[in-house]
Amino acid sequence: MSYLRQIMQRLHDRSTPAPTGERGEAPERLDEHLAHYGSRLEGCSDAMLQYEAAWLEQHIDSLELCGRQPTMLASAGGAERVEALLQESLRFRQRLDLYRRERGLEDGGVRAAVVASEHAWELSDPALRRAWGFPAG
Repeated sequence: MSYLRQIMQRLHDRSTPAPTGERGEAPERLDEHLAHYGSRLEGCSDAMLQYEAAWLEQHIDSLELCGRQPTMLASAGGAERVEALLQESLRFRQRLDLYRRERGLEDGGVRAAVVASEHAWELSDPALRRAWGFPAG
């Protein structure tokens, strides 16, 4: 049950309007987020890109699960909101896949746990960083 709680919390956090406007509202805002995401990906090691791919896949799976669960759907802001988040996430995956292809990385699968609240550049657990093969530092 705690995994479902994590999903619900993430969806709730993402459905809360940002100070500069709602996510999913304007294409130019999404383009800004994609550009920022790309700059983050550029600074990632190969291992970090593999973690990020697993993290993003988990996020997409969560959104798809949410879309099939009425209670989760309602607390995430409704079907339209969840669909918008899903479509945005798929665009982020396209960007990530581009970076992975450029580096010749294939699907590495899940090597260790993925922390739902932490992107690759945010991962703070030293044991997980080692398990994924992140550079020391």
